[in-house]
Amino acid sequence: MWKRFLIGGVAIALLSGAATATVALNKVTTIANEVFPGVNRIHAPQGVIAEAYGGAPQTFLLIGSDKRAKAKSAFDRANPPHSDTMLLVRLDPNQGQTSVMSIPRDLLAKIVTPSGQVYYPEKINGAYTIGSSLKGTDGGARLAAETIEHLLGIKLNGVIDATFKGFIEVVDSLGCVYINVDHRYYHVNGIGAENYSEINLQPGYQKLCYNNALSYVRYRHGDSDFVRVARQQDFIRNLREQVSPTDLLGEIDRVSKAVGRSITTTFPPSASELIKLTKLIVFSQEKPLRQVKFRFATDNTKIGGGDYVTATPQMIHETVEEFLHGGRHVAVPHHLASSSSGHGHHTSFTPASIGLYPTSSSNRTELFNAAVRLPFPVLYPALQTGPAVPQGIRAYTLMDQQGQQHHAFIEVFQQNGLGGYYDVEGMDWTNPPIINHVNQEVSLGGRHYMFVDDGSSIHLIAWRQGHVLYWVNNTLREDLTNPQMINIAQSAHPLH
Repeated sequence: MWKRFLIGGVAIALLSGAATATVALNKVTTIANEVFPGVNRIHAPQGVIAEAYGGAPQTFLLIGSDKRAKAKSAFDRANPPHSDTMLLVRLDPNQGQTSVMSIPRDLLAKIVTPSGQVYYPEKINGAYTIGSSLKGTDGGARLAAETIEHLLGIKLNGVIDATFKGFIEVVDSLGCVYINVDHRYYHVNGIGAENYSEINLQPGYQKLCYNNALSYVRYRHGDSDFVRVARQQDFIRNLREQVSPTDLLGEIDRVSKAVGRSITTTFPPSASELIKLTKLIVFSQEKPLRQVKFRFATDNTKIGGGDYVTATPQMIHETVEEFLHGGRHVAVPHHLASSSSGHGHHTSFTPASIGLYPTSSSNRTELFNAAVRLPFPVLYPALQTGPAVPQGIRAYTLMDQQGQQHHAFIEVFQQNGLGGYYDVEGMDWTNPPIINHVNQEVSLGGRHYMFVDDGSSIHLIAWRQGHVLYWVNNTLREDLTNPQMINIAQSAHPLH
């Protein structure tokens, strides 16, 4: 979806001259009708959605729902639709960043229907199901938007509702997505027992297509809801990194048709509205993406036999303030980035003071065996976090966007039991999309590091040695501190 908007904006900016501009406007009008067909429009009541794209900050609600695409009504008594994902995206030219925040599905909320009927206690994702049962195909998205606005005090500028099937079609139209899969994902349902989404993914940077992409973003077997939303935010980050506006009009046609078949929105099928929105997204595309964590008190409060995520009014206020106005950036702590590798530097700073300890040599044989299969040196960190348990190394190959094969490795460390996996990686593909939005570059200890931060937290540290790109990737919920990330990266050296 973001790719379609970006390409449309670039095309409009580049195509000049009266005759060409007429052709471009006609083309954009066609695209607007394909992307936002009138039959798929969400008719939100007056005051719920503020449709204004004049360059000011805009906030959009993205809903991932499981409604059946061919159902005559959104409400099916045997299988009512649910909002599996509720994601807020803030495009803010003033802050120079794009902010993303997932709303916990199980967040305790009071749901009030347009007729005044009150549902409490309820999980916030219940608003979509209740609204669908009362108002048909677009009632779920409307009630979800109203509930979120009332609970958070945020004015929405648009709503996009995508089905799971539509998600697969859009990913397909984008040519799949390169994702840094942080650890081994594997689940197969037993006969007559579990009914979770099945998945079978190896760790490492790789292209995910079709059902693999859907299984990855929906996976929650053994994870908490907070880990899953962090994975979804990371997926959006990776999707965004791969926008490359070539063959502009051809890409617009191809992507817009797939998107139009897959989503319902509050946007009118208007070329002028599409152009205004495109300008905002084009500007934001070049800016950092910041993941905002939802503050909460507990994630297992029992009320009436159900488990709820609860947050105090103060926590909600702080979360919203950070989402709307937060703009912190990482300041690299040079004083903590000089002696951690243990190679002769002398200072009062010690790795243990920030929770880092020497890695074990017990898995050296596995590392050497993997290194034999690679045409470049495998780096292994001399330091790890105290709780981390090495999960082994995987050597593999992958294809880039041009179809060229590359060699790669990933070393996985499990930091905790709830999605807490960080990785040390390397590949002879030196310019993958994962480093397309580097926030800052710093030279430390003879290496030139590239930092991808997430507001105040380092998400990834990368560096090049020869014709190889190496990096350290934080956990999905960014459990490692900035000094830990820097010092693990500095401690990575070839096996001896």
